[in-house]
Amino acid sequence: MPASLSFAQFQESLKRGAIASAYLFEGGEGHFHDEGIRLLEEAALPREALSIDRESLRGREASLAAVLVLASTYPMGGGRRLVIVRQAGEVRCDSAEPLKAYLKAPNPKTCLVFSDPEFDRRRLLYRALADLAVRVDCAPLDEARTAAWVRDRLRGRGFGISADLAAAVAAGLAGAGLARVNAEMEKLMSALGSPRPVEASDLALLADVPRVEDTFRLAAHIARGERGEAIGIARALLRSGEEPVKLLGGISWYFRNALKARAAAARRLPPRETTQMYGLDRGRIERFTREVGRAGVEDLREALALCLRTDRELKGQGAKDPLNALERLVHQVGRRLRRPA
Repeated sequence: MPASLSFAQFQESLKRGAIASAYLFEGGEGHFHDEGIRLLEEAALPREALSIDRESLRGREASLAAVLVLASTYPMGGGRRLVIVRQAGEVRCDSAEPLKAYLKAPNPKTCLVFSDPEFDRRRLLYRALADLAVRVDCAPLDEARTAAWVRDRLRGRGFGISADLAAAVAAGLAGAGLARVNAEMEKLMSALGSPRPVEASDLALLADVPRVEDTFRLAAHIARGERGEAIGIARALLRSGEEPVKLLGGISWYFRNALKARAAAARRLPPRETTQMYGLDRGRIERFTREVGRAGVEDLREALALCLRTDRELKGQGAKDPLNALERLVHQVGRRLRRPA
């Protein structure tokens, strides 16, 4: 087994029945730590053995000596023993040598797990684990990988979601952590009931995710240079409580996907290759192409650059009048597209 695994590789190894003698869960995404331990409990122990052959400790309450005594003890049920140490960076120890000795000749009937999203990598304990245990990467996901995670999570339960809507979820919940994203996905699936493709209007069920359907309609008007209609929608959304930064994020997502649709349409690739390369199926490409009218690739690139400038204004400089900043964006894009007001 390799010395380091991505979380996906870790999951696959458990499905194959490959369970290591010792793991180090490292990285700041707490959801991966919790989910990894849950998966190990399912893979390593039968349900009836959880109460007798699983030991769960907090680092601040344990010494390394006590942890190793538990790890060296054979299971009562005759199968495997699972010893879990959360907040492992707080385990008391004067030397990492006993841990090194154990990891070089571990109890074959024990799976020993050290988990800590904030493990201090300068500690001798961490260094010993990094050298001798199987490391599982639990680092936070960026927006692109969070969007992929959202799609996989929904597909695993029979629900579909397009790449652009998954990106909207990821961006709206950016920085919240996967536990929060997972809770929102559970809420969405529960509300939808029977599995089906997720639509833009469904995202209104989620907290902190922009009203995608209205935002995309706003962006389409902007892309066509229909400034009056666009400003009317923007004002209505802001009056209803939509946050300016999230509204701008939705406009940017739309322009990004419209740009991909224009590029995909120009290349005329087979449908499967198009979906793999651009994350858009033929129907969505045709929809974006139809909605943005005559706006071309360069027009949409310029629109995205203006969105970035507005984003900096809203976030960095703290625009005193967000509506004015968004209206200025509408007019700037409209003038660059040379459409009538």
